[in-house]
Amino acid sequence: MDTESRASNSSAKNLSGSFPTQYITYDKFEIANMTSNDVYYGPDTREFRNAGQAEVSEDILAPDVEIDTDDEVNNVPAEDGLFINASDEEDLSSFRCIVCKTFPVFGGVFKCPERHLFCAGCYQMRVLDKMLGAQLGTCPRCGMRIYRHQPHRHVVGESILSTVIVGCEKCEMLMPRGQLRHHGRNECPKRLITCKYKRIGCKWKGPIGLLEEAHVENCEYRHKTGHELFEELRMIQEKRDAKQIQLVNIMKLLQLPHITVRLLHLLPQSETFPRNQFNAGPSFQAFGQHWCVKFKWQTPDNSELPLDQQTDHCSLLFQLCLESSDSLQQRGPLVLTFTLISSVYSHVRFQPNLCEKCDFTRDNTDGPPTLLYENSWRSLDMLINKRGFYTRLLMSRI
Repeated sequence: MDTESRASNSSAKNLSGSFPTQYITYDKFEIANMTSNDVYYGPDTREFRNAGQAEVSEDILAPDVEIDTDDEVNNVPAEDGLFINASDEEDLSSFRCIVCKTFPVFGGVFKCPERHLFCAGCYQMRVLDKMLGAQLGTCPRCGMRIYRHQPHRHVVGESILSTVIVGCEKCEMLMPRGQLRHHGRNECPKRLITCKYKRIGCKWKGPIGLLEEAHVENCEYRHKTGHELFEELRMIQEKRDAKQIQLVNIMKLLQLPHITVRLLHLLPQSETFPRNQFNAGPSFQAFGQHWCVKFKWQTPDNSELPLDQQTDHCSLLFQLCLESSDSLQQRGPLVLTFTLISSVYSHVRFQPNLCEKCDFTRDNTDGPPTLLYENSWRSLDMLINKRGFYTRLLMSRI
């Protein structure tokens, strides 16, 4: 396979200039000619069959599993970056996942024997979701078999997506795509930060720089006494204790004898997701019934657009709904406990949630609305309309 390595020693910082880095470019048709030597078999992402292949950035291999659900700055969807030329994105279109149509961000890139590509989350759904029936473990495009324990990893594709040069969506600085996540969290001059007094109650969030310095200088929490902070700290501790109790109860749910797990995937929305109303999401079967999970994008004051898309809070809620309730008339109510958790390949971590008891009957087919995720309007827009997300619904009959 022909590859070309290029280097530039310029020091420009934005999309209008060049970039001080070395990267690898590939012809856009090379994907169709890749051989088995370009594919890695097995779980260790550091070993490659092609010893000469460039090592893939850790950012495209490792999803975030330790991000705090209350971390409004870091618990956000990953960005694709700005392509320098429109033709760059078109040339890379062959590397989009055939299911969700997005460029893989982390977890690796996989392919079927006919070279159709999957992101890690969609590959996991295809080999684990038993609701697919006869289509389980098959490529949705060609029907060829794919395997859970023998994944065909597309190392060349991972390297291309990791090393292609893109611009930061906030500051437009150029860098390899695999460095975007680290840059956005630690180096971007326009990144968001929270107040240094957040731990004692300050809820300010804004861009780093002069606004941050002005806020810290005038932050009301800077001069509060211990007596003034006592009530606020007590409320913060109560919230933490409630979250811990919720996690303990979820662990108890995992120990129940008749637990059912469903893998669910909300695909990126081709049209803007309607706000301030519940919208039908994935459907599935469990306990002899047909179910649906609905999602609601709640905006401040039910407004279509907030004043500040970077800082104004929005919420994502879910609701478990029973679609077929006719058989419940003879059987009586169906009593469930359930929780919806984020999958390992989701871009964000969801808030701990648990419905300890819900009676589904012919007249009561909807579970309680439950908070799943809170962040800015921009983060919700990125998650729902551009990324989509993977979840696991844990249900048990009680």
